[in-house]
Amino acid sequence: MSRLTATTLIFFFSLALIITFYHQRPGMVSKPNQAATTMAGSRITVVQKYTVSSLNPADAADTGSARVITNVFEGLTRFKPGTALVEPCLASSWEVSGDGLTWTFNLRKNVNFHDGTHFDANAVQANFKEIMKQSTDEATTYADLIAAPLDNVEVVDNYRVKLHLKYPYAPMINNLAMPMGASMISPESIKKLEQGSQATPAGTGPFIPAGQIGGGILLKANKNYWDTVPKAGEILFLTEQDLNKRTQMLLEGRADIALDLDFKKTADLKLQGYPVFRATGLDMCYLGFYTDKKPFNRTQLRNAVALTINRKTIFNELWFNEVRPALAPLPPTVPGFNAPGDAMDYDPQKAVNLLKGAGYENGMSFTLVAFTDQRPYCPEGGKVLAEKIAQSLAEAKIEVKIIAYPWEDFKRALVRREGDAFLFGWTSDNGDPDNFLYTLLAGSQIEGGMNITNYRNPQLDTLLDSARNTTDQEIRRELYGRAMETIARDSPLIALDHSQYHASASPKISGFVLSPTGWDSFYGIAINNAKQAKTVK
Repeated sequence: MSRLTATTLIFFFSLALIITFYHQRPGMVSKPNQAATTMAGSRITVVQKYTVSSLNPADAADTGSARVITNVFEGLTRFKPGTALVEPCLASSWEVSGDGLTWTFNLRKNVNFHDGTHFDANAVQANFKEIMKQSTDEATTYADLIAAPLDNVEVVDNYRVKLHLKYPYAPMINNLAMPMGASMISPESIKKLEQGSQATPAGTGPFIPAGQIGGGILLKANKNYWDTVPKAGEILFLTEQDLNKRTQMLLEGRADIALDLDFKKTADLKLQGYPVFRATGLDMCYLGFYTDKKPFNRTQLRNAVALTINRKTIFNELWFNEVRPALAPLPPTVPGFNAPGDAMDYDPQKAVNLLKGAGYENGMSFTLVAFTDQRPYCPEGGKVLAEKIAQSLAEAKIEVKIIAYPWEDFKRALVRREGDAFLFGWTSDNGDPDNFLYTLLAGSQIEGGMNITNYRNPQLDTLLDSARNTTDQEIRRELYGRAMETIARDSPLIALDHSQYHASASPKISGFVLSPTGWDSFYGIAINNAKQAKTVK
């Protein structure tokens, strides 16, 4: 999620709880009927690492659920498969007023929800009213990202709605593409949920929940889909947390697509004729400095550290092709990415000179706080990465004392502002540059606890505020380019790496694209029975 306060920092990152799939939860689908099992010949089986907690978009906050929800529900916009770019979905087009406060959406006609209810402007208004009710001050949810800038929703006619915002907010269009929180459900489902129903809501997506079968969730093609009917008759989502077992399921033909693999597994599969897929995640591991206290209240010292971190060597030795070394505080998959020309490239001798100029002729030392747990951007935990960073910094006579905690204790240490610097990470909700740069470094984010570095730069704030206020993408790219140059010069944080998603599929599968969001659409996939994999003995 992307809105923290100091008091909710600890709670926030533990929001996505792993819930045992076999335990029935509100929003989960029921046992299949006979009709749900008649299309196995055109069934595509997807195996993933994660469990599924709910099929209600308002309740889900975990990767496993989001992957299923993406194929069942839709919003006004969506992410183009394989990218973080936003494209039309239930809204065919939209216009934004000159002051950025009114967004007019032109809705598609001849769209029905899975329960037969017609999709129109009144349905959209009902959904946004529900989203605004879900937004509270008690805990940060995906609904908050949508409701925070929203003032009210106006029905213009049957197929036009206006979203009136409290303030200009260009990332709104990305927020509307998130499957959690922004998906449209039928007005009848809204009524049933208000009455306490635990049934899965009705969406408009290309697939319809058809029950649980074989320990997984079965979806069947929506034959009344507003766009081309899916080529796959059914999608079966299975959960297998063991990496080796997921791989073996693919090799034995018990799965058609295996998600959440690693580089080594996909390299082996590629040798055996299996197509492999890779995508850079919408996240970032970074080293942050407490810029409001010694020693890192001095830019020279922050730059010296930045110049002494050899990213290429560190990540080639630690996690070759499991993560992607960062070039900027934005993943390359984020629109607006542009590596700054004056980035702090590895140069330990220049770092030594900076230290001498700052009065540290014999080097310096500092305390780095890290975490021991695995994260997508730290496959073996932050302590392992911190130790490699310490080895690199020693080349410039920078000594690092590492204090590492389990994840929950680590977050408490951040609240206490322990140490001089810290390793941390950020996973974007909406794939917009704002969700990285503004969230982590804007001065206004200090009080709420998101800007942990306590970095303040009025020039950067002006750039980030301006980028929030305009929907002109060319202007936004220019503003974010200048913002990243400012960040590179001041080094309030050092972007280290981004996660890599790895997957593989049967050679019989066509049309699959791995998404940087982690929420993969299976709308365009199909089975080609003429293709076979070769086996390397």
